[in-house]
Amino acid sequence: MDVLPLTLHGVLQEDLYKRRNKSKVKTALANLDVEVPSSFSEFYNTYEGPFWEEHVPYELLDMVEEEGNIQFYTDILRKEYKFPKNYLVLSELSVNTVLILDTLTDKVYCMSFEGEDEQLLNGELKASWSTFYAFLEDYFGC
Repeated sequence: MDVLPLTLHGVLQEDLYKRRNKSKVKTALANLDVEVPSSFSEFYNTYEGPFWEEHVPYELLDMVEEEGNIQFYTDILRKEYKFPKNYLVLSELSVNTVLILDTLTDKVYCMSFEGEDEQLLNGELKASWSTFYAFLEDYFGC
């Protein structure tokens, strides 16, 4: 299987989506102290956002660009909610719901802070996407 959906390159072909500084992604991942799935690494080393698609009603944050990015929101989740290092926040909090990547399992969750946060931490919340790759396919309609 390819690391990224092949049709993604057509969807994000505009120059504004091309990552200009890959070292920033490497630094952010080192700061977060986390190993990520290859599809996640390849996506954020190839493209920069943020991204918005109608298929999934969440703004997909960039790893490092913009003030509110994956590193910024993940740090908040870790400090305020005591989440372990393997969870990365992929979206801004939207109607009390957020997209979360579990870097250990490669699963992506839509999680609310009305009980689903505890379910996620207890391993009881059902994943919305089985892999980050599947999430990308759905998100970008590939």
